[in-house]
Amino acid sequence: MLRKLALHNVGPAKDLVLSPVAPRLNLLTGDNGLGKSFLLEAAWWSLTRTWHEAPAVPSAPDARIGHDFDGESSISRSESKWMPDGQYWKRRAGRPPNPGLVMYARVDGSFSVWDPARNYRLYARADGGEAESPTAYQFSSAEVLWGLRRRATVAGQERQETLCLGLIDEWREWQRAADPRFELLARLLATLGPDDQPLEPGELVRPSLDDVRELPTIRMPYGQDVPITYAPAGVRRMCKLAYLLAWAMSEHEAESNRRAIAPSRQIIMLVDEIETHLHPRWQRTVLPGLLRAIAGWRKGDSPDVQIIVATHSPLVLTSIEPLFDPRQDALWKLDLENGAVVIERDVWHKRGDALMWLESDVFNETAPYSREAEAAMKDAAALMTDENATEHRADQLRTRLREVLADTDPFWLNWRAWRRARGWTP
Repeated sequence: MLRKLALHNVGPAKDLVLSPVAPRLNLLTGDNGLGKSFLLEAAWWSLTRTWHEAPAVPSAPDARIGHDFDGESSISRSESKWMPDGQYWKRRAGRPPNPGLVMYARVDGSFSVWDPARNYRLYARADGGEAESPTAYQFSSAEVLWGLRRRATVAGQERQETLCLGLIDEWREWQRAADPRFELLARLLATLGPDDQPLEPGELVRPSLDDVRELPTIRMPYGQDVPITYAPAGVRRMCKLAYLLAWAMSEHEAESNRRAIAPSRQIIMLVDEIETHLHPRWQRTVLPGLLRAIAGWRKGDSPDVQIIVATHSPLVLTSIEPLFDPRQDALWKLDLENGAVVIERDVWHKRGDALMWLESDVFNETAPYSREAEAAMKDAAALMTDENATEHRADQLRTRLREVLADTDPFWLNWRAWRRARGWTP
């Protein structure tokens, strides 16, 4: 499990340190642009020694990324330095330490998977040549659906290799064959679905006369089976997540069995803005569902699971209150103080509901009203403390409040009581 992540002269601050990282659940909160996604990218690099697209760029000389994590056999402590001449991050030679199975779900729909049984491995091909496995499986959003491929040279000839068939082809084949992997996928979908409305695979369909392929579907609450490619954005993202979990777990287990090695005892999951595209009702269940989905992978032999999640959602934080354990979970806040980005581990305490979370320091005490309503209530509150308040001024504010507040808003109780106390018509 990741224990420490330390960044120097890279990212939005001179120094950002995540330590000690909680062993089970870490929630990253903070305003846009303060570095939540960057911390996830740096965590992915530290664990796997790969970047998804382009490496992070230093903000000043002497840039460093350090980490501590529990490997399968020992603790790995390392620091990577930016080499300005070669424009790369220096790392130790050879195969990286083994952090277990690592997955990263990005907000743009792309995914990354690092499998210790399949990645960063040299092996002999049938023709006697030596080949190297992919350093990681880096999926664009489209490649999750349609498959991941790479160019490779075999016996002097360049050819295309298929690394993953993709959700469309693999889901279809699993479903047709009643494959155990389809059972796993169905369980994951049900666990990741919204409250009282589990995601359920529908019948295979052929939506186009010009394409002979049958497509997987999701059975919608109104009874229709909708092809994945036409499904709502939130449903599609959760289907991709469920599929890649099923794919990564089953492929890791199969390769471990083939090589006669023990499957990984650790799974690390990185998720950026887990609430993206999800209805508020779904936001209440998605993170507890993800915890259950991963922990229940191998029944009777559950792996250790660490999840690091970035979120802007008060409902996500509310949903985790019954499960949060300060001994193994942490809430991290990124803030801007005196023009500098800082991070701190919050002292956990329950807020009770999403509104209280929204109005807490975690979300910079954001008001649950429109800006116009907030301003009107502030002016009204100031007037109620003014000994020289006039009825004319109060009438003006009452008109303004009626334009921005609902008739049932609790603010009216104090306002009307104040007017009565002054002897004015409420």
